[in-house]
Amino acid sequence: MKKIIIAVSVLAVLAGISIGAFVTVKSKSDKETQKQIETLADNVLFNIDDSAINKVSIFYADNSSYTAELKDEEWTMTDSSSNENFALNQYTIQQICTFISDLTADTNYGEATEENKAKYGLSEPYKVSVSDDESSYTLYIGEKSPTGDYYYAYTDTKNNIYAINASDAESIITTRLSLKDDKLITYGDNDITGLTLKKDGKIVYELILNTEKSFWELPDEYSMLTVNQTRPENIITMITRLTAEDMLEESPDDFTKYGFDNPTAEFIVKASDGTEKTILMSRYGKNAETYTHVYLPDSKQVETYYTADLKFIDYDIFDLIVQNIENANMYAVSEFEIKCDELSDKFTIDHTNGYAECRGNQIDLNNAELKSFFETFYNIFSYIIITDIDVESEPELTDPVFSVKYTKLDGSESSVDLVPTGNDNKCFVFADGVYTGTITESDFINSMVSTYEVLCRQAGIEVSN
Repeated sequence: MKKIIIAVSVLAVLAGISIGAFVTVKSKSDKETQKQIETLADNVLFNIDDSAINKVSIFYADNSSYTAELKDEEWTMTDSSSNENFALNQYTIQQICTFISDLTADTNYGEATEENKAKYGLSEPYKVSVSDDESSYTLYIGEKSPTGDYYYAYTDTKNNIYAINASDAESIITTRLSLKDDKLITYGDNDITGLTLKKDGKIVYELILNTEKSFWELPDEYSMLTVNQTRPENIITMITRLTAEDMLEESPDDFTKYGFDNPTAEFIVKASDGTEKTILMSRYGKNAETYTHVYLPDSKQVETYYTADLKFIDYDIFDLIVQNIENANMYAVSEFEIKCDELSDKFTIDHTNGYAECRGNQIDLNNAELKSFFETFYNIFSYIIITDIDVESEPELTDPVFSVKYTKLDGSESSVDLVPTGNDNKCFVFADGVYTGTITESDFINSMVSTYEVLCRQAGIEVSN
């Protein structure tokens, strides 16, 4: 019995020891967990609604500073140490807001004493302050860690030095150049009313928006030419969306360094408010096929752009005009008459009943094969391909090598005549008796005559000479 009592007593003591050990271990674990929670919480440097930030101030180690405020959903510079006022890169400012709003550190290096600040490059830090309508928050960033993984930083609310992820820090750190707007042009699509290209001091082309007609035109001396409206529209779409591939030097001392002493082109953009922007473009250096250097005199900024995106500086007037002339759509015509050395004939078209008539002979346009021959014949001479322009010549409408006159369904008439230039098979193009300033080639006449002869044979009509 005594042994049993002793055994029970020993078990009770051991149980007590085990319970005590469990309580001690659990208490230690709870403390460690709590400490981890506190450490994680302390490493959360900011918890800000980035959409509520409406002011960003940046301070550099050289004492220069810039302040941007959000006005009408656009970041605008409102203050700078040097009284500068340049357009801001909206993406750069918004990126600062995004990355600073929930910035979390990886490591705490202890109290931000003056000695520690000096140790981690925080004596003269890069400083960013952001504000919403209620509070301001400031981050100080120092040197990069030896491994390159972190930057050292502290805040205005936590008196400790932390290590923050390098990619997060570099999304917040900006240079003066990265603050500047990197757009080629700050005008909007609907602001632009003029586009001018100059080379070697001479105007290559000038496009002017007729605001009443919403139609792009050339200057008066080219008034006989019709602008292909997609050209200026495409140029405007490109220049209002282009951003620099690289922001280089500002206020360059040596223009020859980039070839701006003899630029490839000078491009001038005019706006409806009467202002204009001039852009110098230089394809200079060994990478000219890939990159074009651009100088913006307003901001005195040198930038680079992809050469392929600036192909509009290779255009001339010919590239800007409608390069074919549709004389008259067949389905808008009731009658047409052709004259040239090889043939002279006249056709009427009855679209309602589906036939054409030539010298009293009907051509059944409900017959798919005959309709195909007829349309092919008609389209050969009704779409004149422009091969060149010549606005300086003043040819007279005499001795045309080809003429066609149309009577349209509404009773109106139109005509096209081709007059030889005296240079091989090239011809001046006249529309409705007026010289168009364009040149075509008369090669199509042979093809037209051959197709006409095939049509006549298939329709059982005698060929007219």
